[in-house]
Amino acid sequence: MTTQKLEWKSYPKNMGNRLHTMCSYMAMFPPSVPNYFIRNFSEEGDVVLDPFSGRGTTILEACMLGRSAIGNDKNPLAYVLTASKANVPHKGRIISRLNNLEKTYHPDRIDVGKESRDIRMIFGDYTLKQLVYLKTKLDVTGSNVDRFIASMVLGILHGNSEGYLSLPMPNTFSMSPNYIRNFVSKHGLRRPKRNTFALLRRKLERSYQKPPISGKAYNQDVRNMSRIGSSSVDLIVTSPPYTRVISYGRFNWIRLWFLNKTFKEVDRKLFATESIPKYTSFMKDTISEFRRVLKPGGVAVLVIGDVKNRESNRIYNLAQIVWENCAKGVGLRKVCEMYEDKISDETKVSKIWGDKRGNATKIDRVLVLQKA
Repeated sequence: MTTQKLEWKSYPKNMGNRLHTMCSYMAMFPPSVPNYFIRNFSEEGDVVLDPFSGRGTTILEACMLGRSAIGNDKNPLAYVLTASKANVPHKGRIISRLNNLEKTYHPDRIDVGKESRDIRMIFGDYTLKQLVYLKTKLDVTGSNVDRFIASMVLGILHGNSEGYLSLPMPNTFSMSPNYIRNFVSKHGLRRPKRNTFALLRRKLERSYQKPPISGKAYNQDVRNMSRIGSSSVDLIVTSPPYTRVISYGRFNWIRLWFLNKTFKEVDRKLFATESIPKYTSFMKDTISEFRRVLKPGGVAVLVIGDVKNRESNRIYNLAQIVWENCAKGVGLRKVCEMYEDKISDETKVSKIWGDKRGNATKIDRVLVLQKA
């Protein structure tokens, strides 16, 4: 098999787009990947869709490149992050809203005693009162300004520097409460007194950027994206799930708290399995929906990592499985041989688990398909 040149490896990390730094997200691909495929398989004005949009990386790149972008993700956290980048408000409106929120904030009216022991372990009362106030005041479904502010909050919610609102934590995703509790005890950590409004203004200055055009974001099951018309999409660039490599709800339980969601309800709704037959069935339905929304001649780019069975240690080439069992023979053809991208350990989120990292591997493959 011919090895494809990975041109995007030489691109800048965030493609010069500061909005990519708004909030981290697990298993996100670098902006250079969608940038490369958007440039090579679409033109200005074309419709670009990411059906598993995550933090909105593809959507932002598409908007910056003058494409009509559509993001979709069933995860409410991913939807908020994607929608924030798809429809970026003017900076002045964000500043005005922040000023108004701070002006009408009265800490004596906020009771944090109702919050869980786990949340109170992470944030000092001074900061937690501001967070509880914001989570009740921000309308993430009806206001693009409020949604953008909420996304900035999610980006600074927890981490290991003074730019975050939490006590020092080893990662910007949510470790389990027991892990955090032991980490706090081991290192003698204290909950800091951080001003949320001040840190949000700093975050705004660091990460704000407004794309030349706006896009759309939906919160639908990828197998039935009813709000996207048939034969309406020129290009799909996405990364489907990899058979239970990551529990997107569990590892975002703190951010989901801010969005008034629980990790259990989110993980129940998201597809996850270690069964190859179940994964294949899911991807068959997904590919069928991709074919429905693609225009004739439209292209779908799928970034799919190899996975390892934790019991047998067998490595599965999921991209090849998807091609052979889900896409081949249903009116889609391979545009080229698959790209093979060997990922450094340092860029894999799962590296922190060491030998317990589950079924994540160091190889991602890119499958490029075209509708007949």
